[in-house]
Amino acid sequence: MKNKHKKINKFSLNNYRIRTKLLLVYCFCVLIPIIFTDAIIIYTVQKNYRENHIRDLTYSMERVKTNLADKVNNCILFTYNLYSNEKLNEFLTKEYKNHLDYYEHYMTMLKYNSLNFNYNYGRIYKIIIYADNDTLVSGGSIAKLDSAKDTNWYKAFLESGQDIFIYSYYDSAKKYIPGSGTSRTISIIRRLNYFDKQDMSKILKVDLDYSYMLKDVLNEKIDGEIYVKNKKNILFSNKPSASGVREYEPASSINSDQATMSMTFQTGFEEWEILIVAKETPFWSVISKNIWLIPIVLFNFFIPTILIFLIGKSISGRLKLVSSYMGKVENEQFELIKIKEGEDEIGKLITRYNMMVTKIKELIEVVFKGQAEKQALELAKKNAELKALQSQVNPHFLFNTLESIRMRSLIKNELETAEIIGGLAVLFRKTMTWGDDYITVEEEMEFVEKYMDIQNYRFGDKIRYYHYVMDECKKCLVPKLSISTFIENACVHGIETRDKEGVISVTVTKKEEYLLIEISDNGKGIDDNRLNELKNMIEGADSSMLHNTKSTGILNAYLRLKMYSNSDILFDIDSKPDSGTDILIGLPFNKRDK
Repeated sequence: MKNKHKKINKFSLNNYRIRTKLLLVYCFCVLIPIIFTDAIIIYTVQKNYRENHIRDLTYSMERVKTNLADKVNNCILFTYNLYSNEKLNEFLTKEYKNHLDYYEHYMTMLKYNSLNFNYNYGRIYKIIIYADNDTLVSGGSIAKLDSAKDTNWYKAFLESGQDIFIYSYYDSAKKYIPGSGTSRTISIIRRLNYFDKQDMSKILKVDLDYSYMLKDVLNEKIDGEIYVKNKKNILFSNKPSASGVREYEPASSINSDQATMSMTFQTGFEEWEILIVAKETPFWSVISKNIWLIPIVLFNFFIPTILIFLIGKSISGRLKLVSSYMGKVENEQFELIKIKEGEDEIGKLITRYNMMVTKIKELIEVVFKGQAEKQALELAKKNAELKALQSQVNPHFLFNTLESIRMRSLIKNELETAEIIGGLAVLFRKTMTWGDDYITVEEEMEFVEKYMDIQNYRFGDKIRYYHYVMDECKKCLVPKLSISTFIENACVHGIETRDKEGVISVTVTKKEEYLLIEISDNGKGIDDNRLNELKNMIEGADSSMLHNTKSTGILNAYLRLKMYSNSDILFDIDSKPDSGTDILIGLPFNKRDK
């Protein structure tokens, strides 16, 4: 019966490691559903993209091709009307006596040749006919051929050797002439040599309406970019930067291999190419069009949910029990967990918890009580020693003694000694009575003056002290004894060891949002090695260094300044041997009434 019970427990989820359980969760709840669902989604994307998106792009490309080709071909057809117009040929080849004679024939020609009406035929923007006839008067749609011989389009036409020629170019001069059309120009150029009896060159130049042709491309609302180009330039594009006033982009700037689809078509006598660079179909838009994916998603949800529920129940039930017993430990109730732990990590946790509780009980009963009694005796002893020490150094005893000496000096008319003792008492009282660690600059400078009075009493004229505090800086807060510490350091280490007269100066000013404190002396100075050592100590200053350094005063003052300013402190020491020391301190300007 016992062996049979163990065999049953072997298949319990409680006997498997959490890692094994998580692996099961990963395989059945993450890996398999993701692989299966992604395969379906990829299949759906491929199907919809090929059948719908490509078809829409093909329709757009066909429309652009048809519209542009029709406009160009209609304009070419229009040129045939002028090419075979006998009245126009007679007008161009006639020699005129004067301008009046020219004007009369020009008006007669217009009656039989509706050039103005034909501007709308095929969306033509401008028509100009050039003839090698010196009696012509340039104006309207007629011009002398000499005016065109230096133009790029005329040279390109002659180089082509064709009778009819399509030429696209950028005319920068149009930008500065109102009503002259777009700078991007597409022209149909042909010779008017149908009546070739006269030895006279006649050229017809028809400028297409570029803006109207561009609309055919811009009107195609596709999720991608459309380009129409010839061998030289990108003629049209639906990009936001496409404009008739900008220069053509070179055809080489777009690679046909990068296009989603392309088509080459004939426009009159030139070959153009349409390229479409389409964006990918949005992921979620594809899913929304395939409702049959929902049952698959539901399948991927319920199977993992059931598995996670069983594994979670195996983990959370016992963890909740362990948590409740840990709560009892916080209330000093050390009870054992009496359940079948299982062989996984949580089971081992329960076993070790029971061992911990047992050990704690032993410690409480055997060790802790004895140690507590011993510590209580030691603490009582230390408190007694501390009280005895405090009574010996009672500051009131010190202040009363100094006051008694000062009064006796006054009785003996020793006024200078009494004044110094009074100042010394004030210094002791301020250092012993901390209260708030921050005082105003004005109060700190009063403390410095008391200190310097005592130094002058000691050394006479050996030390001179100068100070300046800007009025708006007097109410700024600084850590107590922060400036005094550096003054004391200047006296003891800089001036006191020198034979010459010493000078100490303090300047407190405001610059932008900083309170600047400058302390200078002309004392002994600091050699380079010691100065570098001091700067390195300041740069990596830490409270733990107070027990291991000789410059305790400077380090202590710097740490208090750094704490006060939330590390927003400027601090610099400059010193030369036998030339004195300069210290600069910058703190955030914090002005308020104390």
